[in-house]
Order: sequence, then structure tokens, then C-alpha cells
Amino acid sequence: MTPASDVGMFRLCALWLACVATGSIAQPVDAPTSEPSPVRRALVVAFNGSDAPGMPPLRYADDDGVRWAETLRRLGVDVLLLTVPDADTAKVERRQLTEVRAPTLAALDEAVAMFSRRNLEDRAAGRTVDFLFIYVGHGRTSESSRAYLTLADGRLDQEGLYSRVVEKLDADYVHLLVDACHAAGVVGSRGDPLVLTRLRRALEQEQLAGHPRVGAIFAESNEGETHEWSRIRAGVFSHAARSALMGGADVNHDGLVEYSELDAFVAAAIRGVKSPQARLAVRTFPPALSPSRPLVGPAPDGPRLHLPATPGGARISVEDASGVRLADAHQAAGETLSLALPEREVYWLSTPTGEARVRREDLDEGSLPRLTEPEVALRGATEESLLQGLFALPFGRDFYEGYVTSSGIAAVDFTGPLRADGPSGLPRSLGLEIGFTLSTAPLGGTGAARGLALSWRMPGPGLLRWGVRATYAMAPNSWVDDATLQRVAVMALGGLHGRGDLAPFAEVGAGWLMLVVDRANSRQGDSAGFTARSAAGLRWRPGDFGLRGGLTLDLDSAREDGRRRARLVPGLELGLER
Repeated sequence: MTPASDVGMFRLCALWLACVATGSIAQPVDAPTSEPSPVRRALVVAFNGSDAPGMPPLRYADDDGVRWAETLRRLGVDVLLLTVPDADTAKVERRQLTEVRAPTLAALDEAVAMFSRRNLEDRAAGRTVDFLFIYVGHGRTSESSRAYLTLADGRLDQEGLYSRVVEKLDADYVHLLVDACHAAGVVGSRGDPLVLTRLRRALEQEQLAGHPRVGAIFAESNEGETHEWSRIRAGVFSHAARSALMGGADVNHDGLVEYSELDAFVAAAIRGVKSPQARLAVRTFPPALSPSRPLVGPAPDGPRLHLPATPGGARISVEDASGVRLADAHQAAGETLSLALPEREVYWLSTPTGEARVRREDLDEGSLPRLTEPEVALRGATEESLLQGLFALPFGRDFYEGYVTSSGIAAVDFTGPLRADGPSGLPRSLGLEIGFTLSTAPLGGTGAARGLALSWRMPGPGLLRWGVRATYAMAPNSWVDDATLQRVAVMALGGLHGRGDLAPFAEVGAGWLMLVVDRANSRQGDSAGFTARSAAGLRWRPGDFGLRGGLTLDLDSAREDGRRRARLVPGLELGLER
């Protein structure tokens, strides 16, 4: 285990990297309001080694680098990878390492110069260029307390990063994803809380100072640490971020993944981690000039896993035949999921209850085999990461809307058209609610009326919900001569519903009313009444089902003794949603 004073520098470098870059591009090109898909390029730097005596090399930074490069290429990004693979990675990833160079200062300069030429050519031709810079490896501070990232033959400090990389890229937008993970054992850590606090404050100040074309995403914990699991042979943040970019985070199914989607997806993926030492938080700073700037998408043609909407959703893990973990996601109930997978002849899909071998042609045909009992010894399914809480929480529109509302980050547009090659856009839940009602008796009768209500609601723009509602209630022995009162109503509904697992709601409705007075030998009533309704309360939806409780107030208008009268009917309601 590496001493905390040494490994604490990893987070420092991640935060400092984002801080420097936010001030490093100042180009006079205005953000386009409408443009074709931009040219996307990426430089991935992944290095296991350390220049600190006694600090062991990382185990999975090189694996992360390979996976980042392969994932981005699948998503249509022009990628160059700088890494030095260890013996295991070199053996397993021979095909992915044919054009890889060591992450030296000279190789870094050559890569930046090459990308700069391509970027300038594209921009001169009127194309917009987005550039992703991804770093995975050791980070430290020097004797003079200057933060730096470790390369194979030197250090990339603040001045070097500014002058050698970001300033010379000549891109319209730069997106930074940093995962400086330590891997001494199953769970590795790094962090210095005091330094992190100072650097986070500096980062926020840089954003406010106005450097609008650079964004950054990274993860940290309360102790300033990030982590990796040996089962997935990768940093937790990197693996979750790649799964998000493959389509796991595409909550509005437009084929693009924006900052808010990646942010919310990673937050959901790590929300269930129980250990306080391993619990992470995502830090996201989208470009101020374009907060909704997509990081990737739409993905070109290639293998794609489509999962249709199901009542219970699915916790899914995708591996290849060699046991390399490619992606993880937790499909929300009632929502579709589509993942753009790297090219393989065979995939293994795993859930907590089963697994299936899927051929490449099975994905093209859209026919997935039935899941069978998992071969834990051979496949190493998802049990370990499930026990640790990774991807234990479903990610869907409900979680996303609650998350972006609380975080304040720019949300995606849910009103645009769906991509033809994407999910079918099936409703994410049935929208049905069955409820128990308790109110005062109608017509001014004595006692209480008890009944049932059936409601159906569908989402509208923003927080709006629309629907219909039918209710039946009965108040025994509550009228003259111990007559029983019965009330039937059907109405249209509209209202505001908060986002998140626990949220308030308020709605109104209006529609048709029928009141009936039942005596021993006669029945009277009005079948042409009118009713209006208002209700407010709380909605709790922790999973596939939800509870709704609230106060109601109905205004009933019906004929009584030949005259139309209006009466207020207060009440309570408790409902079960699906």
C-alpha cells in the first residue's frame, strides 16, 4: 500500500489539470448555433510507472488506456494512445497495441503537433473540432509543491501542460477526463483533502473568470481518493465513464452523450458503494460557452446491444471471450438501453441471475439468447462489483432529472427526435396508480366516504404531467333515513411533479360527476354533475414501484332537490404507482 502522502497527489493532478486547461484556450470563434457533427479527436496518455522511490507501479493504467482508445474509436473518434503495456496487457491486447508509443515528452510533443495540423486543416475547411484529452496514471507534487503528471521520461507540470499540450491543440473545444488512479491491491486510493479543497476553489474561480471552451470531468471522494477494482481491471471512474459514453448515459436517446448525462450516469453507478472510504463523487465542469456540448456521438455503424424496455429493468455486464469487461449498466424499469460495443466475435452478457453467450451476428439480428445459470468460476460474473455496490442503482430518466435538478448542470433536451437506429422510445413506466381514498361524505352527509381511485399519468415537458382519473367512493348510512351515498367521477388531470426518488407534486383536475342516494326501497341521483379537484403531497419512488400520498380537495356540483349546489369535499389519498 502506498503512503497517503505520496498517493495523495493523484487527485491533486486531476483537479489541477482541469484548472489549468480552463484558462488555456481563448480563440475568437463563436459557438455555432447549428452545425454538422464535429470532428472528434483524442489523445489518451496512460502510464503505470512512477518517478517516486518506493512507489510501486500502477496495475491497470495501461489497461485503462487500451480500453479508452478502443472505446473512443468505436464511437468515431480519431485516437492516439501513448502507453507502456505491462507483460499481461501486452499479451492480451496485441491487436490494440500495434501503433502505440511510450508516453515520453518527445512523443507527447509529436502527438500534439500532429493533431494541431489536422485540427487547423479541418477548421480552415469550416469544420468544428472537439478534442478529448484523457490521462490515467500517477500524479504527484514536486519538492516546490508544483503538481505534475508522470510520464515515462519526465514530468508534465502546469507550465508544460499549458505550453506543450492545451495551448497548441488548436481545437474549438477541449474536454478533459482525468483518472489518476492507484492500484496497490484490489482497491487503491489517493488524495490530500487540504490540497483538494484549495484546488477545487481555484477551479471554480477559473470557471467564473470566463474560459468558455474547455470542460473537465473527474471523480473524487470525501477523502480525496479514487479507486479501482481488480475484477474489472480498470479504474472505477474510467470504467463507468466509458460505459456512459457507449450509450449507457444516453437518457434522451438522441445518440449523443452530454456532460450532464455522463455526470449523472457515473453518479448512479457509484451511488450504491457502501464503504465511506470508497464512495466517490463526480466533479463536472462543462464548457461555459456550450454547457450542453456533447462529448461523443452519434456512434457509427457497428455492433450494438439493444435491450427493450421491461417492467423490472436489468443490471447488465458485457465481457468478451477473454473475460475483458467492456461495459456495465443498470437499465431502469420501462426504459430501453442501447450500447455501442467494441468489435468482437463473441460477447458474454451477465446479470445477477444468469448469463448468455452472444455472437456478433446475434446483435445484428436483434435476437438475444436466453440467460442461463452463470458459470461463476469461468466467467467471473458481476457478484463482486454488485457486493461493492457498483451499478446497483438503476439509471434512467427519473434518476437523471432528479440529479441534474439538484446539481444545477444543464439538462438534455427530451423533446427532440429519437435516432432511427436507437431505442424505440417506449414509455419508461406504465404511469398507472391505484389508490385508496378517504374523504368527507358527499352532499354534506355525515361520516366518511371510502373508495378507490385509478389514475394514469404521462410525462409532459419539464415537470408537467398529464392524465386521467376515475374514482368510486361510498359513504354508508350517511344521509337521511340512513341512506348510503355513492360517488363516481371521471376527470382529466394536469400538474407538476418533482424529480428524484422523493419529490413533491401538485395537480388539478376537472370532469364528470355522478352522485347516487341509495335507500332501502328507492334510488335517486344526478348523473350530470361536475367536479373539480386539487391535490398536493409527496411521491416516493425508490424502484419499480412508487407510493403517493396527499391531501385532496374536490368541488362537487350536483342537483339536490331540484337545485344545483356546490360543496367542498376534503380528503386524503394513498396510492401505489407502477
